[in-house]
Amino acid sequence: MVEPNERTRGDGLRQDLTDLLGIPSERCDLAPEARGTIEREGIVIEKWIWTSEPGSRVPSVLYRPRASSQKMPAVVITCGHGGSKSQWQFVYVGQLYARLGIACLVLDPVGEEERHISGGMGTRAHDPEPVHDAADQAGRLIMGKLVFDTMRGIDFLQSRSDIDADRIGVAGNSLGGAKATWMLALDTRLKLALVSGWAVSDYMTQTGKFCTRIPNQRLRERCDWPEFLSLAAPHCAVLFLNGDADTIIDREGDGTAWEGTQRALADASPNFDDGRLACWFEPDGGHRPYHGYKVALEWIHRHLGTPGWTLEQIRELPTVNSGQWCDGQGIELEKLYGTPLHQRGATLPDLGLKHIPHDLACLRPDEIGNPQYILEGWLGSFEARS
Repeated sequence: MVEPNERTRGDGLRQDLTDLLGIPSERCDLAPEARGTIEREGIVIEKWIWTSEPGSRVPSVLYRPRASSQKMPAVVITCGHGGSKSQWQFVYVGQLYARLGIACLVLDPVGEEERHISGGMGTRAHDPEPVHDAADQAGRLIMGKLVFDTMRGIDFLQSRSDIDADRIGVAGNSLGGAKATWMLALDTRLKLALVSGWAVSDYMTQTGKFCTRIPNQRLRERCDWPEFLSLAAPHCAVLFLNGDADTIIDREGDGTAWEGTQRALADASPNFDDGRLACWFEPDGGHRPYHGYKVALEWIHRHLGTPGWTLEQIRELPTVNSGQWCDGQGIELEKLYGTPLHQRGATLPDLGLKHIPHDLACLRPDEIGNPQYILEGWLGSFEARS
């Protein structure tokens, strides 16, 4: 149990890290605008645009079961590098969660898809050093923007009458795992976090892109990794999922990133209730969307609930190889990740899901590139304010 004086210290550290990222202290009206729905096989996919902060609007999709007799648990999915709401793994996981009775919100990260100046996918527009520098000089790190938009996604979920505001989680892979890690430390509303394809060790201060490496370096000037993770105790149940052969993260392939992560979790675990901080590795697994694996669904079942589904039913689900599924859906995987070691080798629960290739757009064609949606507009707002 966390003692009052420890909680006070934790609140101070949480605020310090919030300031480190440049997360705004005030929140504006979301001003949500519905942009249509799609229905398929017991699932409704709602399209929404809402305001994260003045001048920055967020296109997003909400997957939910068509019929629900009670308020639903919900998860915000945080996308990885080059990922956005229309990428195959997020379409798959969104539908998967909804079929298990869980609402699932997926939003375009700043600089991707409908938040890219030309509507491009897989652009990684927030990665270059000049972008990092422009945000940093304004006191707003890119990671802070990604995390703040995710927080506003929780605001959006909690504004709905069909969502159980006390059963909300976050799940992400790769850069999405980095975002989920910052979220579990900074947002006390979370009851669950699934961190996939990511490590918490000093190795992550030496490698990676500006949006992850620089915040990690500054984090370590303020606390160690067990202290950081313990900010999620005792309210949030946290599961790290990785492949022990993931050379996208553990680049030398010597296990350094994973050994550091396991030490950090072991040191933080006394601050959590028994079994609420855990780590799972797939033997010989690479960089895969583990937040869509059955082990992740079991964690959700235990800590958020899967309405109408028992633990035994989840465990008995058939599986499908992600490479075969993508081939059958006509999906061309990105060269870096589309290998048997990485995304092509994932083993996902098989509920007969289908891809949704072209229907998830929230913006009209004439709105693409509008400053209120894009990275350049957000960065330009700093100069306008000054």
